[in-house]
Amino acid sequence: MSAARFTGIAALLGCLVASISAQAADSAAGEKTFTSTCAACHKLKSYAGKSETELQTEITGIVGGTVKHPKKLTLSADDIANVAAYISSNEPK
Repeated sequence: MSAARFTGIAALLGCLVASISAQAADSAAGEKTFTSTCAACHKLKSYAGKSETELQTEITGIVGGTVKHPKKLTLSADDIANVAAYISSNEPK
């Protein structure tokens, strides 16, 4: 592989990694949403052992109405990802 081609591929990969990092869930924002929307009824320990992906799927179902929940939630996709990141990164061990 030529040096120019290698440099181009490396630059492309760098942009891809930067893009993924920019789209990563924000646990601090998730904490704010959890505190204002969820914490009155739910505690972090209620979700012990669930992965971030499982939490995101569950919250998405609640917002979409496919998972039974006593309260109607209106959260954006970013809010859902952020809350899932917060819960999974702070669950009691």
